[in-house]
Amino acid sequence: MKCSSRLLASAGLVSLLAACGSVSNAPTPSPLPVVDNQAGLTTVWRASAGGKTDFRFLPALAGDRLVVAGQPDRLSALNLQNGASQWQVKLDKPVAGGVGAGEGLIAVGTLKGEVATYSYDGKPMWHAQVSSEIVSPPAIADGIVLVRTVDGKISGLSAVDGALKWQFQRQLPALILRNYAPMTLRGGIALAGLAGGRLVALGAQDGRVLWDSPVAMPKGATELERIADVVSAPEVNGNMVCAAAYQGRVSCFNVLNGTPVWSREVSSYAGVAGNNRMIAVTDADGNVLGYDRNSGRSLWKQDKLAARLVGSPAMLGNYVAVADYQGYVHLLKPDDGSLVGQLATGGDRIAAEPVVFDNKLIVQSQNGDVFALAVK
Repeated sequence: MKCSSRLLASAGLVSLLAACGSVSNAPTPSPLPVVDNQAGLTTVWRASAGGKTDFRFLPALAGDRLVVAGQPDRLSALNLQNGASQWQVKLDKPVAGGVGAGEGLIAVGTLKGEVATYSYDGKPMWHAQVSSEIVSPPAIADGIVLVRTVDGKISGLSAVDGALKWQFQRQLPALILRNYAPMTLRGGIALAGLAGGRLVALGAQDGRVLWDSPVAMPKGATELERIADVVSAPEVNGNMVCAAAYQGRVSCFNVLNGTPVWSREVSSYAGVAGNNRMIAVTDADGNVLGYDRNSGRSLWKQDKLAARLVGSPAMLGNYVAVADYQGYVHLLKPDDGSLVGQLATGGDRIAAEPVVFDNKLIVQSQNGDVFALAVK
């Protein structure tokens, strides 16, 4: 197979990379590690968001409700404490990109580039059309709904009526990974990882570029080798933001001005999570790596989950949580990376990054089930 220009590769499809000549044989997944569940990871509740999906639908918190998207066109609100259904709406077009919520508004995108919004109680508000398919959850800040589309644009829409207020665009490299990465909001700043390995900070109200810094620089002789995209949500803690790039590096910056703090070579299409002492990164081989937040010093490497298609980490209390291709959720100690918790969610791959609300780890599987997990 010859990879064509502008090909949008789903980040994690090893078969596609193999067909393009980068990988000859997919690695054999590590066996499921035997873990003594010291952390007491348990299921609080389980609910359904709809049918089976290949999309990464991130849920959102709307007041005391968890709002989830399901294939092909369903939006549901669940009680965060017990998973009970609160309301459900059917969209006119297939959902894409997941759910965003904030400032009393819920926003969801579609495959046809439409933004649909609802109040927290499920009442329809307004619809708006953007340039192309929406690939990540909308973000809402300072009266603006920020939407990212497959053509590389970020659009700022009025939260009142959906009118276009501003638009940001960068030229895309010849070959990119399909970028589902959510934007991260911090005090009126929208942080977005870009194709080509850059992290940009935009003013949420006007789209003005506040700073633009390289997470990683593309390198290599072929277009495939030069993919260095930031395809996960930037992680913010205090005045530091960290992000990771595929075939690149994990890098941390001052969130206010983009000044580099430290950078380490690691390839990741999953992402970064952390606390005020450390950050955890899942690399492209499925290893979970720990780094000192302030210095970037390597703390540990957990390789017992290698090739299990481990996704982005999340911080659940005092633990690092990751999920794998068989639907297992694993907990690691942040000081040494040892495995101290494990729970099966049903056998289907977790479809999106785990998120934490009210000390509950929320995961959504490819068959549409939503789980709330907690430690005892």
